[in-house]
Amino acid sequence: MTHDPTHSPFALTGTHTVVTGGSRGLGRGIAHGIAAAGGAVTIVARSAEQAAATAAEIAANGGTAQVRAADIGALDELDSLIADIAAGDPIDGIVHAAGIQLRKPAMEVSPAELLRVLNVNLHAPYLLSAAVARHQTAAERAGSHVFIGSLNSSIGLPGISPYVVAKTGLVGMARAFSTEWSAAGIRANVVAPGYFATEMTEGLLANPADHDRIMARIPMRQLGDPADIGNACVYLLSPAARYVSGTLLNVDGGWLAS
Repeated sequence: MTHDPTHSPFALTGTHTVVTGGSRGLGRGIAHGIAAAGGAVTIVARSAEQAAATAAEIAANGGTAQVRAADIGALDELDSLIADIAAGDPIDGIVHAAGIQLRKPAMEVSPAELLRVLNVNLHAPYLLSAAVARHQTAAERAGSHVFIGSLNSSIGLPGISPYVVAKTGLVGMARAFSTEWSAAGIRANVVAPGYFATEMTEGLLANPADHDRIMARIPMRQLGDPADIGNACVYLLSPAARYVSGTLLNVDGGWLAS
């Protein structure tokens, strides 16, 4: 029996996915994973230079990527951002990988600090997915929306309460969107990374005590690679996950299970 990879249920050939925060860290790994599976990618990031560098890497590997420089924390601009992207190429999927974190005791967090974290990590994904879903339903086009959660989507680690609130909220968001949109062929799921070597965790993992504590808790005894999250997102974006919606997929080396 011969196998044609273009007909694999995991192939994304002919699809277009928007990846916020796709210029670095986990978002960069996700963008590369989608392109490797045959999908076109639009990278949305604040830094046009970093996004262009990732797009160039994808192109060098034979993939297709374009760039939109935008601050998704500017909520009033999100509808026009999606309209502009969809006008160039209809959107099949969106992965919400952009995120910021604030390490501060809960009793010291200011209203402005709380709002900034929630705007980027929770409010923007809500509004972006709603905008994408409007375009998809108008075109009678199926779609897949993937929210990048965290260990904090299931538990609450200390010192990062705004982040915990946002990442927990993404799970409820995916469930609500799944309930409302599944009949239209639009799925919504959450991928929750454990500990990965990225810029967001660099400071934490640089502390030997924190590094050793974290590694001791991971049954696999290793940090994740951004490609691991990319593969999980490719699965949820692909036809292979056609019956998967409203769920939380942990990619953490067994951390939560331990």
